[in-house]
Amino acid sequence: MRTCLFLIFFLFILQSKALSIDSSELNQPIYSLQDCIEIALKKNPEILASKQQVEKSYFKIGEAKSGYLPEIELSLGYQRSYQEAQKLQEYSKNYSGQIVLTQTLFDFGRTSLKVDIQKILFDSSIWQDKDTKINTVYTVKEAYFNLLKAKKQRKTAQEVLKQAQRHLDLAKGFYEVGLKPKIEVTKAEVELSNAKLAVISAEKLVRQALLNLKIAMGDVYMPDFDIKEEDYALRKLDENDAIKVALEKNPQLQSVKFNRQASEISEDLVKKEYFPTLTGTGRYGYSGEDFPLNRGWSLLFQINFPLFSGWSTTYKLKQAKADVAYYSYKEESIKQQITSQIKNLFVQLKEASQRIETLKEALRQAKENLDLAMARYEVGIGSSIEVVDAIVLYEQINTQYWQAIYDYNVTYASIEKIVGMEK
Repeated sequence: MRTCLFLIFFLFILQSKALSIDSSELNQPIYSLQDCIEIALKKNPEILASKQQVEKSYFKIGEAKSGYLPEIELSLGYQRSYQEAQKLQEYSKNYSGQIVLTQTLFDFGRTSLKVDIQKILFDSSIWQDKDTKINTVYTVKEAYFNLLKAKKQRKTAQEVLKQAQRHLDLAKGFYEVGLKPKIEVTKAEVELSNAKLAVISAEKLVRQALLNLKIAMGDVYMPDFDIKEEDYALRKLDENDAIKVALEKNPQLQSVKFNRQASEISEDLVKKEYFPTLTGTGRYGYSGEDFPLNRGWSLLFQINFPLFSGWSTTYKLKQAKADVAYYSYKEESIKQQITSQIKNLFVQLKEASQRIETLKEALRQAKENLDLAMARYEVGIGSSIEVVDAIVLYEQINTQYWQAIYDYNVTYASIEKIVGMEK
């Protein structure tokens, strides 16, 4: 009998502990913001695809340099033919094998210009790759702070649920002893139902925010995890310094600059099409009807003058000039966008920081007001309406406070993105 009682007590203890386990006790990993960024830089498919584009651009430099080297071709052939005349029928055959080497001897710098263009485009691809990384990092930060906000709002909803349950318990107690009417209990029950719905909605937002963070990190199938709370702190930034750094390091602007340089060299390359090219071709091989075959070789030096190409070169030149103008205007446009965006973001940053300080005090006052309302209701001098109003006010201000925290962090991340910070 004692053994059975001990087993029942032991199972009760285990069940109680199981019900008290939270997410951190379920061996879920806990990631900081920097951890999430590092995972994204390794796994995000957009970043991996961007790296391949950089490699492709690098290999194009080697392709352009191949113009400095000769082309070598080996050909082997066997020909069988038949010819029929009025009084003669004849079969013939021919074996052949030769190596042909073709080398561009002088092309007025066309090959070197092609190499220069590909080198500049390679530099542009590096900046485009940085832009992809920076945008990914920003997306991770935005999703991270959104998850943090959702978790805080869920915590607020859970606190409101506890207060609503407490209010209902008090209302029932007062009703049972005849100190409060039945309507007090009904109002408290409605309030509790609304609080439960708010918790359900808050939980849904947390799940959605976690999924969005996984997508930003580049692994939607990764196991669930928790995140660390990032300490909120006002950053001291100078608007003019941020604009100056952005104009030097913004990847979109730098990429356009290199594209403009490449288009300027492309214009020079098109002009070279008006000049002749000098090539040399050497052949060495064997041919004949029977073995051993006859041996032979030849050398050919050829200069080609472009006389008329159907105005093709003229139109190419006009396209090249248009590209130069396009990237020049594009560069100026991005500079103006960077300046205006940073100025607007600093206005938003200041407004968010002011809201945070104001809401921090308002949140303290709302919590104090809620405690007073519940205390008054406990001693029977407060009303149900007073308690409900206090709970709603506390929930609203808490939500606004964490929204302001989110706005500040995301705005700061936007400034970091435009400035060109990769982490």
